[in-house]
Amino acid sequence: MVEPATRPKDTMTNLAENLTAAAAAHPDVLALKCDDLEFTYAEFDAAAARFAAYLAEQGIEPGDRVGIMLPNTPAFAIVFYGIMRRGAVAVPMNPLLKAAEIEFYLANTSAKALFATPVFADDAEAGAKAAGAVCHFGDDAALAALLADYEPTAAVEPRAPSDTAVVLHTSGTTGKPKGAELTHRGLGMNCEIVGRTLFHVEAGDVVMGCLPLFHVFGLTCGLNAAVRFALTLTLIPRFEPRKALEVIARDGVTIFEGVPTMYAALVAAKQTDDDVSSLRLCASGGAALPLQVISDFESAFGAAILEGYGLSETSPVACFNHPDKPRKPGTIGTPIEGVEMRVVDDAGNETPQGERGEVRCAATTS
Repeated sequence: MVEPATRPKDTMTNLAENLTAAAAAHPDVLALKCDDLEFTYAEFDAAAARFAAYLAEQGIEPGDRVGIMLPNTPAFAIVFYGIMRRGAVAVPMNPLLKAAEIEFYLANTSAKALFATPVFADDAEAGAKAAGAVCHFGDDAALAALLADYEPTAAVEPRAPSDTAVVLHTSGTTGKPKGAELTHRGLGMNCEIVGRTLFHVEAGDVVMGCLPLFHVFGLTCGLNAAVRFALTLTLIPRFEPRKALEVIARDGVTIFEGVPTMYAALVAAKQTDDDVSSLRLCASGGAALPLQVISDFESAFGAAILEGYGLSETSPVACFNHPDKPRKPGTIGTPIEGVEMRVVDDAGNETPQGERGEVRCAATTS
């Protein structure tokens, strides 16, 4: 297993310190790739530091909320870690949101600004204006041109481990979406546990970034875990099974993270001459993975799928089929390090084994 870059005194307060440590220890390792667009860790860190300088010039102070409405390209990662470096709070949002939804997300978090893709400029601008936020636009090329005029900020803004780093909105299935506040410590611990005890990451691992980065699964298990262990994250802006198969072969993807519909689509799209031999481990979450899909995928791809369970509030992983423990397909495994879980009835009493109930999670570490 690859050891993460050591931070000063091996502590982390601001999540952005993971990026500065990776850049210091592995400056020439490829960090981000999206077809021909590539960033080493040194380049990624410098771009994030320039974006932090841009935010400062725009009047964004530590603790301010900043929305991100960008697709899965390096621009998302740069903007996200620039926000972290500035000590501000990121509010990741689906680029497909409509104006009224954008207004709600920004107003609900008192966001001062939104950085959005120009593809959906009308809705972004209307929603930001209604929420009283300043809207900035940029794709990867525009962001690069913008940042060329800024010097990288010298330091990462200090934050307390309990300070909010990200506000992610829940799906809103039982009412309006709620903003889940995720801390620097919670996000940092979750991505470290994912890499160290669940994925057993190795030097040279390449992580597929086809899960949306505005969602906690892709953000923590993809982007943040890759940064913590100085791995390569290869991105595709929108999941298409044939494109994903092409990228697996081209970039030698070793770790694939997806939801059940992605695995079913990959099985259906795979051709006999597709090279998927680099795959070492796959992770699934978001919904129950049908046993037939597990069987078909593992037979065709030669890599095991480990299922887990989590939610936005837990940053997200709470339970997982650990790679070094017996696996039971069709289950969510056992609680991860630092988490305890129980199943309770309507009165809050623990239910007997085999009975239905509500899952409750609690942290076992401070």
